[in-house]
Amino acid sequence: MGFWQRLIKLEDRVDPVRVALVGDDSNERKLLEAAYLQNSKTKVVFSGGTDGLEKMLRQGAAELVEIFAEVEKRVALAEQCLEAGVNVSVGMPPALTAEKIDSLKQKAELRGKLVRVRNQLLYYHPYQKARELLEQEKIGYATMLKLVVKRNRLPHKDFDRANWMLEHESDYLALAQYFFGPVEKIFVINGSDGNNTVGSMLLGFKFKTPHRFGYLLADFAPELQIRTFTEPVFRQVWMTGTAGVIMANRGEGQLWRLPPLLLRAKNYSHTFEDLKDNWEDVYPAMVNDMVGCLREHKPLVSGLELAAKGIAAALAAAAALEAGQEVLIAQ
Repeated sequence: MGFWQRLIKLEDRVDPVRVALVGDDSNERKLLEAAYLQNSKTKVVFSGGTDGLEKMLRQGAAELVEIFAEVEKRVALAEQCLEAGVNVSVGMPPALTAEKIDSLKQKAELRGKLVRVRNQLLYYHPYQKARELLEQEKIGYATMLKLVVKRNRLPHKDFDRANWMLEHESDYLALAQYFFGPVEKIFVINGSDGNNTVGSMLLGFKFKTPHRFGYLLADFAPELQIRTFTEPVFRQVWMTGTAGVIMANRGEGQLWRLPPLLLRAKNYSHTFEDLKDNWEDVYPAMVNDMVGCLREHKPLVSGLELAAKGIAAALAAAAALEAGQEVLIAQ
């Protein structure tokens, strides 16, 4: 290899992203840590509990901290990292109130650092492809979004519909806005049957974009036999337009055998059988997202802004469930 070739290779060399993983020993953490270890553009410099966070930050070895903790602790831990001048990544939802989201956003802007929110749904390849088809107007003007989530894991005995929506479906409501833009208002079509073992919640919403509506059906059905990747959850997303339909048929688990993505337009239909639909592929995608942002200055797939919209919609959904009436979302 000649001198100039060696010089070009040296100039093209990019330092690996130095990552610390902090918090609980969840399955999500194990899978994401494995993805970081397998990526040549990242280096894990710390892996431990939250009790080691302060010392690790003082040492200055990490430029990104992945936080795994209960939702009540996420903002405090994230702000501790931002104060130390370190980028941070937290689970979805990052907080349970709009005020805490705003506080986190202000802290990140003040320090000039980023906050990534690990909304796994946004990294699922069939959903990304569905948005691409939507933006290409393969179904004409999109007018209706149907979101279905079915779980055979029962809520706990003190099941609270409003808190469940906030803690478990804010990511799905963020996905709705990833597809159709901001939600303007939410209303209850039907609540659960109240026996805390099986039932459903049906919420309708109107988007800010004219002539766009949607609904979210959350079902609890213990008898469902879901072929699952990581947990017994099945999701289905249908987008209807003036010239066709886009259907994403899986998510974390499979309820029946269908292509992961299906497009039906006026004159043709196409099944995307070759799409990656293994749910665990979202973890390498999340790693690549951080590398692209920190080394190539690409925008984050899942940042605070979209997460905040998901939280706002979930809070409105919780309020609608409690009050039984329509709730407007502040824009």
